Amino acid sequence: MNEELFNEAVKSNVLTKKLIDQLQESMTYSSISFINWTIEVLTLIKNRLERGDRITDEVSGEVYTTKTFQKFVKENFSSYITSQVFREIVKPEKIYFSLKACDGGYSLLAADSDSEKTYAWISSLSKRFSLVEMIATGVVYVKDTRTDTYQPFISANGKYCHYDKEKGILVEI
Repeated sequence: MNEELFNEAVKSNVLTKKLIDQLQESMTYSSISFINWTIEVLTLIKNRLERGDRITDEVSGEVYTTKTFQKFVKENFSSYITSQVFREIVKPEKIYFSLKACDGGYSLLAADSDSEKTYAWISSLSKRFSLVEMIATGVVYVKDTRTDTYQPFISANGKYCHYDKEKGILVEI
């Protein structure tokens, strides 16, 4: 594969006839390395367009957008190459877990849904901070509502605390 043409695809704002011809010719070799090179170069151009680069077709004078470039690839290259250059990246399904107390610690159990609560609200300390209790452990945390972060509430004695609902107080563990 031609390094000069690859570098052109990386840097140039013009899609030259020479590069297009080389990409189309590489399909005729029926070699996976040539096909992969074509896919790599076309994907590189697609990525440049997605980040906002302006690339003009030397032959037609068209300034490509991602959509018009996809049409160009579809019309001029095999369906396999088009499918590889414009394949949809499927995000893997996210699986959530909940904690359940067990002998010697906590088990991670697959949650039935992504809406299972992890924390129970205790009280708002201010506009920015709230006290919450981790449901599985009973440990009290300070929630920063601005950054949506949690820090364990540590007593003056350096200990974690539980919330005693009956007495309405935090109790050191």
